[in-house]
Amino acid sequence: MDSGKKGKNLKLTQTPTFKWRISKNYSSGGEEKFQKWFESVDKTLNLLRSRPRESSAYRVPGKLRATKHEAYTPQMVSIGPFHKRKAKFHAMEELKWLYMLAFVDRAKMQTKEFSALYVYGKNILDLEEKARAWYAEDIDLDKHQFVEMLLVDGCFILELFYRCKMINTQKFEDEFLQGNFTMVQTLKHDLMLLENQIPYFVLQKLFDLVSNPNTASDGTHPHMSLEDYVLWFFDSVPMLRLNYLKAPKNKKDGTYNHLLELLHHVCNVTFVPKLPSTRVPKSCGFTRSATQLFKSGFQIARGYRSIVDIRFIYGIIFIPQVVIDKSSDTIFRNLIALEQISVGTHTITSYVKLMSTLIRSPEDANLLERLNVIMKSEDVEDITNFFKSLCSQVAFVDFCYADLCNEVENYQIPVWRWRRVKGYLSISIKYVEWKVSYKDLKRDYFKNRWSFIAFLAAFFVIVLGILQTFYTVRAYYPPYH
Repeated sequence: MDSGKKGKNLKLTQTPTFKWRISKNYSSGGEEKFQKWFESVDKTLNLLRSRPRESSAYRVPGKLRATKHEAYTPQMVSIGPFHKRKAKFHAMEELKWLYMLAFVDRAKMQTKEFSALYVYGKNILDLEEKARAWYAEDIDLDKHQFVEMLLVDGCFILELFYRCKMINTQKFEDEFLQGNFTMVQTLKHDLMLLENQIPYFVLQKLFDLVSNPNTASDGTHPHMSLEDYVLWFFDSVPMLRLNYLKAPKNKKDGTYNHLLELLHHVCNVTFVPKLPSTRVPKSCGFTRSATQLFKSGFQIARGYRSIVDIRFIYGIIFIPQVVIDKSSDTIFRNLIALEQISVGTHTITSYVKLMSTLIRSPEDANLLERLNVIMKSEDVEDITNFFKSLCSQVAFVDFCYADLCNEVENYQIPVWRWRRVKGYLSISIKYVEWKVSYKDLKRDYFKNRWSFIAFLAAFFVIVLGILQTFYTVRAYYPPYH
């Protein structure tokens, strides 16, 4: 009996037939489910097709952010979705809405059927799908929240440009901006950040609507394009100031992805990058520092093109002047981050790497400062490690100066020129040494007017002591005794 039960159990545990398994796993309505799945996949692919292939809104790579977190984080205002929900930016939301109110109220609509707000909102709503695809990650905002964010941020940026321009021409007063240099500089800092951007086509659409002759109010600048406003606003950033007048009015393809890409274009406006024959060159940069090159007979001169347009002509290295101040670190780091996540040529990254090999000691930095290649503000004490620090955790793939470095390395300096430069170098080094000593003296003893007064008092006490000793001793020798 037990054996019978055992045999019965064996029959129940046998593997089901293929036909039975197919009939069990088959579900009705399979075609309908496939159609829904197909539509979902097709919609995802269409979103990818509409996304820009270059320089979309990505976050800063984690390894770069770890080197200097504050260089990539807004200080005062959040633009776009990445930092929107942080509590420290809530205080600026009211100002953003006030600026949008002023932006909307300045418009004169062609018809009375729709308000300016309705026209602006409807146009941005039409761009919602394109703008959402522009970001490289999912945005946790519904359709209308996302459009509201774009509308408020876009109006705020354009109104900020407008007010700064009006204040500069003394035709406008703003209690928030007027005389508040620190606030304006902080806003410029925040608008240059990679993670603090909205699509440029959103700004362009709003600008086109408000600058239309049928909608624009009195006091605008109809002759100025959006690009003109952007370049004027950031013209006071020392690193960009020298390039503004030479910047073309439009990019080749007629548009930008965001404000930071426009600034990147300004830095490259006169430079045609040339990649090496090998994808990754053996060495990135000069094998000799600035002082070593100068001692070898090379001349280093100030160039007058865009910042990355470094050239080598008959023993002379032309390097455009770069201004180093507190804002330089932020814009350099964000431009590098932009290149690290973009497909284009890494011109800024290559420039920073080249300069880090040129400046390896305080003597190199002082020499380039003496030659007007580098100009630093008073709030920057030492630039020796400035470019080197920017290279931390950066991948160097497309080094644009490989051929230039090879030309310098293989160039033979004529003897007569070497002797002439050697004599000039001895004078320059003495001047640099004196300048360093003077700076040390000024830093240690002349920090303020009280320390200077104390120095003068001590100097006069010493002089009077010497005179007193002289006349005391002199009294013992004829004919005075």
